[in-house]
Amino acid sequence: MSDGTPRPKVLILGAGFAGLGAARKLHKAPVDVTLVDRHDFHTFQPLLYQVATDVLDPETVGHPVRDVVHHQDNLDFAMATVTGIDLESKTVTFSDWDPQTYDYLVIGLGSRVNFFGTDGADEHAYPLYTLPDAVRLKDRLLTNLEAAAKRPESVEQGALDVVIVGGGATGVETAGSLAELYYTVFPKDYPSLDMTKASITLVEHGDRLLAMFDEGMSAYTLDTLTERGVTVRLGEAVTSIGADAVTLGSGEQLAASTTVWGAGLQSVPIAGELGVDLERHRVPVGPLLNLEHHPEVFVVGDMAFTTDAKTGEVLPQLGSVALQAGEHVGKTIDRMLRKHKDPEPFHYFDKGTMATIGRKAAVAVIPPHDIHLTGRAAFALWGAVHLALLSGGDSRMSALTNWFWAFSTHDRPSRMLVHPNDDD
Repeated sequence: MSDGTPRPKVLILGAGFAGLGAARKLHKAPVDVTLVDRHDFHTFQPLLYQVATDVLDPETVGHPVRDVVHHQDNLDFAMATVTGIDLESKTVTFSDWDPQTYDYLVIGLGSRVNFFGTDGADEHAYPLYTLPDAVRLKDRLLTNLEAAAKRPESVEQGALDVVIVGGGATGVETAGSLAELYYTVFPKDYPSLDMTKASITLVEHGDRLLAMFDEGMSAYTLDTLTERGVTVRLGEAVTSIGADAVTLGSGEQLAASTTVWGAGLQSVPIAGELGVDLERHRVPVGPLLNLEHHPEVFVVGDMAFTTDAKTGEVLPQLGSVALQAGEHVGKTIDRMLRKHKDPEPFHYFDKGTMATIGRKAAVAVIPPHDIHLTGRAAFALWGAVHLALLSGGDSRMSALTNWFWAFSTHDRPSRMLVHPNDDD
């Protein structure tokens, strides 16, 4: 029986991989959990590029948060936007909700795009980090196609040219999927357009693509994209982005009706209120994933500068890292309050790294023996892993159906322009 003492309150900011991971591990803990996010849906970020390139519907990649957590009796969800964190009074303020106090605070607010001061990027580039980002990019691409269909000669003038900035997973996956869309799907939809005159260019500042993999896999990625019609420019810096062109450090200009930005992230502004110096635009945390002078405050996910307790290596901004970090924090609070045991440092279990380059092409490294896979085997593994990680059986079924259709017919089932404010 309860003795009437209020239970500790855990406030979780952000319903991404980290926030949901923490919430789920608190389901048995003697606490009251409040999960807050400015959206009422959880976004499966690794598949955003498939929304942008018409493979999946937004509803497949975004899943209602309330549906994910409705079975958890000690949890409430609120849709609200964080405006401030006062560590001394243990209070979080919101633009559209009353201030909330906490005993434990879990901050998983993610990151925002980092344009690195590139002139014109904020105005003209299309980032690909949120679900609204993906929908905006999808609409931009399809709107350009419809405009070009009325003026077929504009294709040779760069009306459909795309430049993708950044040769990491986001840039490579977007380039590969866009190449199939441009050179396989759109020629059937727009027979009056010569899509061979439309270019897709991937610009990477470093000397190879997918730097998280070894040089052999980077070379495989380069060859595969090139074979599929993507022009790759390595060792090139983008200095400015305009409405219809991208300028490189050499002064060369590339025609770009659409510029996709996949070159970097930084912490959300509220990270500056946590009283610590940022590392690589992220909040440094200790072995327990909390702040040094505020052990009741945990920072997880993309906004955290996290090191593995065993290896000392800085962990990348990946969904798998965020999920495990969030789960660790949830287990830590549960371990202290319900099991009355000392917390343990965070150790990341690497289940593998993978990226898709397009239909039947991907790269994957599987630990602990560093098994390297490319081509169809990596593509099949990538599909199985991402399907398993999607939230909700309806999302998995929808993704599986769309993938099967796209794979078997070379078609894209989601290539429609829908504007809610349009009048019929």
